[in-house]
Amino acid sequence: MATHSQQAHQDIAYTHLTHAYIMLAGDKESVRAGRWNGIPPRDRQMLAHMAGIGSKKGDTTLQSLNALERGKLHCEARRLIKQLEIVLRCAQGGDLSSQFPTAGHESDGIVA
Repeated sequence: MATHSQQAHQDIAYTHLTHAYIMLAGDKESVRAGRWNGIPPRDRQMLAHMAGIGSKKGDTTLQSLNALERGKLHCEARRLIKQLEIVLRCAQGGDLSSQFPTAGHESDGIVA
């Protein structure tokens, strides 16, 4: 009798876990959608165009994109991130003297 009761409790626990996973899956999707909506439309359009799914897809909701379109966006975003990391490394340094005049002593209070 104790094993039957224990099995019933395990079945109930499994049912609760199943429902919790369903709720979490819905919550994850709403979090993803919220993050998608937080990206400026222009950036979403650019990424959608670069991914080859058409820039108009950047204006749509995340739920309207199928798995293949999301996968293309994911791959293109990964590629773009790698390229932008290289741009960040290359964009450092450079000669500033041609852009700014040489500071005179007036700025530090010393008069020559």
